[in-house]
Amino acid sequence: MREFEIEQASLNVRWNYGRIMSALPVTGTEAFGVLCKNLAPFGLSAPRILLEAPSTKLGDAVMTIILLDGRLGVKFWISSFEIILDELYENDEQNVVDIANVVFDALSKIDPDVRAGKPNIRLMYHLKLDPTENTKLLSEHFRLSDNSNLLPEMAIYTLNLEADPLLQNARVAIAKSVAYQDAVFIDLNLDYSEVEDISKFKDNVEIDVFRIFEILGLSLRNIQLG
Repeated sequence: MREFEIEQASLNVRWNYGRIMSALPVTGTEAFGVLCKNLAPFGLSAPRILLEAPSTKLGDAVMTIILLDGRLGVKFWISSFEIILDELYENDEQNVVDIANVVFDALSKIDPDVRAGKPNIRLMYHLKLDPTENTKLLSEHFRLSDNSNLLPEMAIYTLNLEADPLLQNARVAIAKSVAYQDAVFIDLNLDYSEVEDISKFKDNVEIDVFRIFEILGLSLRNIQLG
């Protein structure tokens, strides 16, 4: 096992509804009132609520709420909502769980079956290894072509994690980090079936992520982020 430290991590949670919403949780709706009341502790303010309709297609209309001093965004479409964190800090996982529960409470005013959707989790990491270990790790995953003009930059795998019945599809990409020295970039894309308890789901995701790290021969040295 190669030990690593997390230099930087980002998170994208997309919840695809079982059926499209009949409305966005905009001003004047009961759902918007729930969002305003319960997202206030996360830094909700009027200038950070945006409504965009880039085309005449209803599916393109999106409402965005910016929270946590601009670090986290929640986007609402009629077919899904998305929570985006460009940089995860310590304890942010619990913030995401709490914000997601507020979002579900609000959207249940529009569609009581909102939790019947299916989540997609995308996690991107820059992992710092011991000097030169990133080069050794990547050489194990890259298969060089006989054509010297073709130089591989990324390896992509489909994974089979049978231990988690909620996990439907898992893909991982590994490449050299261009942001940090002696680091690798890991991109995880995980599709799950219906989830009832968000807190337990968070634990499931964490277990799956570290199982994937183990499959790649990686072991966490330091759990602190940021």
